[in-house]
Amino acid sequence: MTTVSIQDLMDLLPNYFIPEQAKGMTARIGFDLGGEGGGFWTVVIENQTCRVSKEKIEPLDLTLAGDAGIVLDIFTGRLDAMRAYLMGKVKISGNMSLAMQLTGLFKPDKDQLRALGGKLD
Repeated sequence: MTTVSIQDLMDLLPNYFIPEQAKGMTARIGFDLGGEGGGFWTVVIENQTCRVSKEKIEPLDLTLAGDAGIVLDIFTGRLDAMRAYLMGKVKISGNMSLAMQLTGLFKPDKDQLRALGGKLD
């Protein structure tokens, strides 16, 4: 069985966005990811919408750096975001208040990810 890629996640991220959680929020969040499937993505949140671009869109309010697999584990619920940060698996720079809100802005659909042929457990 193949594994869901970080590109799969980034493509689906706008579908997992919870607009109600982003009232009044405007943010640019950079994901600087290494490892298999790594790259740079910018998540832009404004007017209770979310879009993802495969490029750096500055200025960034927050940058998360780490291995693509670790970030995928965080978004699919296999790894707690705070634990990953405290263990040094993810580096955060910029608006720490925004970083604390980040996981509450998205609710990934594990069934949808499994339908892509992804191994989540």
